[in-house]
Amino acid sequence: MTAPQHLGIPGFDALMAESLEALGEPGMVERLLRRLGEALGSNKVVLFCPLPGSDDPLAAYQWGMPDDFLARYAQLIQGCDAWSAALERQQDAALSRGGSLSQQLVGTAALRKGAFYADYLLPLGIDAMVNSIVEASPEVGMHVLAMYNDLGQSEFTREQFARLRAATPWVRGLMRAQRRLQQAQRHTTALERTLDQLPLGVMHVNRRGDVRYLNENARAWLGIEDACRILLRGAQGWQARQPQQLGQIHPALVPLLGASLTTQIPVSARLQPQHAGAPATLVALAAPLRGAGAGQAAGEPLAQFVLVPETPPHAGATVSVCSALYGLTPAEAALLPLLLQGMTPREMADNRQVKMPTVRSQLASLYAKTGTRGQAELAQRVLRVAALVA
Repeated sequence: MTAPQHLGIPGFDALMAESLEALGEPGMVERLLRRLGEALGSNKVVLFCPLPGSDDPLAAYQWGMPDDFLARYAQLIQGCDAWSAALERQQDAALSRGGSLSQQLVGTAALRKGAFYADYLLPLGIDAMVNSIVEASPEVGMHVLAMYNDLGQSEFTREQFARLRAATPWVRGLMRAQRRLQQAQRHTTALERTLDQLPLGVMHVNRRGDVRYLNENARAWLGIEDACRILLRGAQGWQARQPQQLGQIHPALVPLLGASLTTQIPVSARLQPQHAGAPATLVALAAPLRGAGAGQAAGEPLAQFVLVPETPPHAGATVSVCSALYGLTPAEAALLPLLLQGMTPREMADNRQVKMPTVRSQLASLYAKTGTRGQAELAQRVLRVAALVA
C-alpha cells in the first residue's frame, strides 16, 4: 500500500512500522491485532492461520475473545448450523470478493432466531462478523482475518469491510515475514545443537571484535560465563546488550582476527590456558566466514575461530582410523597430528623437514581424499573421527 492514509484507518502508518520492529517478539501478533481492531472499530479480532499438515489445524491468534474460543469453534464446525451451511453455499462468492460480512451470508435478524446464535454467538458476546481472506492456497491453507462486534453494537458496514480488505495485504506480508523468521530461528537452533556436539570450539567474531556466537566447548574452554546466544539478532532485547569483546576473552585471539580478515586466509596460534577448566594448550584457527551466518548483518565480515586441544585424545588411534577410512599414505597421515595442533603449512614443513611444495601437495591430496576444502574443514572431519574413536 503506497498511501495508507487513503484507507481512513487512524495511525495506520505507525501500526505498520510497529509491526516490522516487533517481528519475532512474544505476543507481537496479538498486540497488533488489538491495534488493528481498535482502528477498525472492533474489540474482538481473530486471525485464523492453520498450516496444512500441522498438529493444530485450528491455529489462531486472537484478541478480546475468551480463552476457550477455539475449543468452542472446534465443536461448532463439527455440526451443521445456519452459519456454516450458508458459508458452505456461498464460499466461492466470499472468496471472489476477498471475504464477507455476516449479513451477506445470513441476515442478522434471521440468524438470531436459530440455535447457532443462542448456543454460540450469544455466549461469546457477539452477533455479527466481518472477515477478509488473508491467504488461500494448498501450501498455507485458508488464513482468515475476522472481526466480531459486541452485543448491541451496530452491524459492520461495507466501509469497514473495505478497510479490512485494504489492510489485508499488510497482514499477509506480516504473517509471511513471521513464518520466514520462525523457520530461520528453527534452522539456527538446529545448527547450534550440531555445533555444540562437535569435539571442538566454534566462535564467530565481527571485524570490530564483537563476539557473535560461541558453542558450548568454546564457552567452557575460554571460561565465558555469559551465554552469548543472547547476542544473536533473533533474541529479544539484543539491542540493549553490550557484545562480548574478543580481547576480553583472550589477548592472543585479537591478532588472528585482523590477519584472517585482511589476508582472507586461515591463521593460527597456540593459547595458554587462563582458567582451571581449560585444556593444557588450545590451538585457535581463524578463517573468514563465507556467506551470512547467525547474527550477521548484511555485508558484515565475520571470522570463524575453530578451537582444538593441542593434544587431541586417542591421537594415534585417530590417525590409524583416518588412514584406513580415506586410504592415506604414511606421509599424508603424518600431517594429521600437526594439523590438529593448528600448524601452518610452513610449520608442518619445518616439523617434517621437507620442502613446502611437498607439504602443499600432501595437503591437496588430503583434501581430495577426505572431500574437504581447507584446513579448518579437514580438522573438523578428523575430530569427528576422534570423537568416534573415543
